[in-house]
Amino acid sequence: MTSFKYYVGASIDGFIADRAGDAHWLQPFSKLAGVREHFDDFFAGVGAIVIGGKTYENIARDVAEGKLEWVYGDKPVWVFTHHELPTVPGADLTFIRGEIGFWSRDIARSASVGDVWVVGGADLAGGFVEAGMLDELLLITVPVLLGGGANIFGRGVNMELDGLELKDLGGNVFASRYAIT
Repeated sequence: MTSFKYYVGASIDGFIADRAGDAHWLQPFSKLAGVREHFDDFFAGVGAIVIGGKTYENIARDVAEGKLEWVYGDKPVWVFTHHELPTVPGADLTFIRGEIGFWSRDIARSASVGDVWVVGGADLAGGFVEAGMLDELLLITVPVLLGGGANIFGRGVNMELDGLELKDLGGNVFASRYAIT
């Protein structure tokens, strides 16, 4: 059965982007062998991706400028947005507007036997919690304090988590996996 999983990197104080909305401070940690292996294992089980409009726009800009590669391959990518956004050549993109609950069946179906990676941003992830559609949080915590910025869920969501796994990825980076209850 397809699960909706929010896989995200955050500072120790719970921010996924700094006050300027930038998450490039995470990139050095993504090069650590343990982090790369953990991500590759996760991504192998992903059948579809969901991204918020602002997050997608930043990724598309970085790809167009050659600062970043399109890491999603040919997997279907669903972008929640209220704006017209550029496409990424060769990407399987569907731009959507509306309620998360309305689109969740189509998104899950596009994942086939894989899971759905809720990439973010934080507001989209919070929306999945509010819609009762998020099954797991996979939190990669890095040894950085930001003191402000975008928090993990971007909204005042209230939920209980059931710890499933804690793994040391090396370099003082830890992966925590939680079921959303």
